[in-house]
Amino acid sequence: MLLLNLSEIAGSECTMLDRSIDVHSRIKELGLEEEYPFASNFAQTAMGQMHYLDEGEISNRSTVLALHGNPSWSFLYRALVKGLSGQRRVVANDHIGFGLSDKPKDEAAYTLKAHIGNLEALVLKLDLTNITLVMQDWGGPIGLGVAARHPDRIRALVVMNTFGFYPPVDGMDPERLKLPPPLLMMRSRGLGDFMVRRLGFFERQVMTMATANKQTRAAKRAYRDIFRNPAERAGVMAFPRMIPTSTAHPAAKILLQETGPFVEQFQGPAQIFWGLKDPLIPIGALAAWKKRLPQADVTTFESARHYLQDDEPEALVRGLETFLQTRVD
Repeated sequence: MLLLNLSEIAGSECTMLDRSIDVHSRIKELGLEEEYPFASNFAQTAMGQMHYLDEGEISNRSTVLALHGNPSWSFLYRALVKGLSGQRRVVANDHIGFGLSDKPKDEAAYTLKAHIGNLEALVLKLDLTNITLVMQDWGGPIGLGVAARHPDRIRALVVMNTFGFYPPVDGMDPERLKLPPPLLMMRSRGLGDFMVRRLGFFERQVMTMATANKQTRAAKRAYRDIFRNPAERAGVMAFPRMIPTSTAHPAAKILLQETGPFVEQFQGPAQIFWGLKDPLIPIGALAAWKKRLPQADVTTFESARHYLQDDEPEALVRGLETFLQTRVD
């Protein structure tokens, strides 16, 4: 039995080593060694191997857990990881289906509940406590889903152009939530599959439209070429279709029964960073966040759009560092 256990452990370590070598080769192939000079780590989830960064030293300071959305990955937080890991531990994952994590081909496997479960597996594996959740886009409901299950592990919330309750804007009809035409087009069967999965419309067009700064060549490679074929974009396709438009939707139930109540009851330190030119999340969502987190410091960026991490990286790092030092640690 002991020999079997040792063999299993050795086999697991070899698998992780092989995976790290493959990922290093992929980063080199994409030409990202300078922009993304981090060690790769992996955690087993119900949907496959999750890639994550774990930089900085474990200390009594709050650990930053940075969560991305669609169609990005931990590359989005490269400036934040570099800027904060000298003073504290910073963890940034790639959700399953994104970045350097496994990418199951079955779109139906990608649900909000599944994403929450995958992130929960990482948090428990690393036994993360005293967490400052940094959330953008779908990172909001995923991170808050874990927070609702493990509130004792959460120290502070940082909100960046995201959502976490339903409806996302007060006054919207929760049974007939209206979505912008481009999003409706991407959600459609047939045309949506062709545009999002085959043409890479989300990372090539939508992400460019939702970023104020012109993407560098490295950023284009990082966001576009990380997906090598239509099958690898199953997770990208799933997120637009996962947006609830009525209270009967499974994601809406999580937002109504789990994440929304957590936000409304949260009393800890909070910070809101918001790009005012966001074409994806309506500006009314900012007012809804302010209402639910009255204790939050609020910093807005006049020209920034949806992907604040690429539009205002230096200002975000400075602002987050100040928040952590003055209100969290």
